[in-house]
Amino acid sequence: MFVIPLLVSSSCREEFMPDVEKYDNLLVVDGMITNEPGPYTIRLSRSSNVNKPDYNPLPDCHVILHEKEGSSEVLKEAEPGVYKTDSSGIRGQAGKSYKLEINTPDGDHYESDFIPMQPPVPIDTVEAELQYRETNKYSRPLGGYQFYLSAAPAEQGDSYFLWKLEETYQYRSEFRIHMIYRGMGIENFPNRDSLYTCWKTQDVPQIFVGSTKGLTSSKIDHEPIHYISTETKRLQVRYSLLVKQYSINSSAYSHWKAIKEQVAGDDFLFSSQPYQIRGNIYNTDNHNEAVLGFFTVGSVSKKRFFFNRPDAEFFYNTCVPNPDLMALAYTPPEEFPVYLTNTDEGTAFASDYCFDCTLWGGVLEKPDFWVDE
Repeated sequence: MFVIPLLVSSSCREEFMPDVEKYDNLLVVDGMITNEPGPYTIRLSRSSNVNKPDYNPLPDCHVILHEKEGSSEVLKEAEPGVYKTDSSGIRGQAGKSYKLEINTPDGDHYESDFIPMQPPVPIDTVEAELQYRETNKYSRPLGGYQFYLSAAPAEQGDSYFLWKLEETYQYRSEFRIHMIYRGMGIENFPNRDSLYTCWKTQDVPQIFVGSTKGLTSSKIDHEPIHYISTETKRLQVRYSLLVKQYSINSSAYSHWKAIKEQVAGDDFLFSSQPYQIRGNIYNTDNHNEAVLGFFTVGSVSKKRFFFNRPDAEFFYNTCVPNPDLMALAYTPPEEFPVYLTNTDEGTAFASDYCFDCTLWGGVLEKPDFWVDE
């Protein structure tokens, strides 16, 4: 992980080349405590020059998690710069407050204030709406799902949320394997569906935040979160979202909202005025020292949702099979086996990527949580 200076956009635009040296070697803190069982992870690193980005973990620190009027726990360094609580150690609880303390090998002392954990708010529904958007790549609008989240009413008036999403999608290869070539003639392939269907699970990298402040009710309703187009195979068969809704305080909301706004701009290095999004960790001996990152305290509720393939045209690249079987004789042995399929033009071969779904990063085993249509 490396940190770059973040900039505020404005209507007056001029090219700005930041003074990157002032952002070198700053402490970067990334961690969270929730009401779920631990272990909780705190990552510490040093920022690098934006012209030479690099991840610089900060090892050998003494990191302590404090519960106000309660216990404390010293985190263990699992790997350089990565500090974890014990799985049976301290556990977050709504209504209690928590503080992070960091002592570096150089003798610097950092900490946060005590941060109260807000009560969790249940997720109600996530809905998918088919929407079409104009792009420069295609002559007609590109379809996709826009997801909208609604939550139960919050106990307090003004509530703030951070959402983290994990997606799992079922997808298929372009072709089933009907035959196989190993250099000694074409053979029948016994299980033509064996590499045809896969599932892939990954985090959605975007930042999603929301608030009930200024709303007529204390309820998040039809909040736009995630969008997926039909330019990939993610919506090809069936799609699932695991939504984690963190109830956070206004300070954490402001921080993550500012990060979201900066990351959303593809020209953030050319805005008029630079500024740092400072976190909630400070040097106890030098409050003017910039510390980046954030220690987030939030209770979580989570819920999984499933969605079927949209009724829309898909635009991802497809495979073109080659029916010239004479070309197989020139295949080097290191490329064996060669998969073949039956087409309208007869038997044809293609790249392994057209047959083997695992080459796209998925697995053949259906997840335990998966629900078919």
